[in-house]
Amino acid sequence: MRDRIALLAALALCAAVLPPTPAPQAAGQYATTSVPRMPLPEFKALLDQDAIVVIDVRSRDAYRAAHIPGALSVPLETVAARAAELKAAGKPVVAYCA
Repeated sequence: MRDRIALLAALALCAAVLPPTPAPQAAGQYATTSVPRMPLPEFKALLDQDAIVVIDVRSRDAYRAAHIPGALSVPLETVAARAAELKAAGKPVVAYCA
C-alpha cells in the first residue's frame, strides 16, 4: 500500500498537475506540497542497495537521451498498464520525470 501511495504521489508530480514552484514566502522559504520527496542521499543509498525500483516516466526519447543508470523506461501513459509488473518487483517504486 505504501508503495502504491509513493508511486501515485510521484506520478501526480510528473503529470504536471501541481502549480509551478511558488515564489518565496519569506527569506528563502517555499510553500510545501503534499507530494513526498526523497532526499538525494537516501535515494542513492537505496539505489546502491538495489532496494528500490526506479522508473523514468518521461518519453522514451528523453530516456534514451539520458537517464539514471538502472532506471526503467516507463512513460507516464504506460504506468497503469505496467502497474502489476512494477508491483511484482516487491520493492518500493520511485518515479522521476526530470
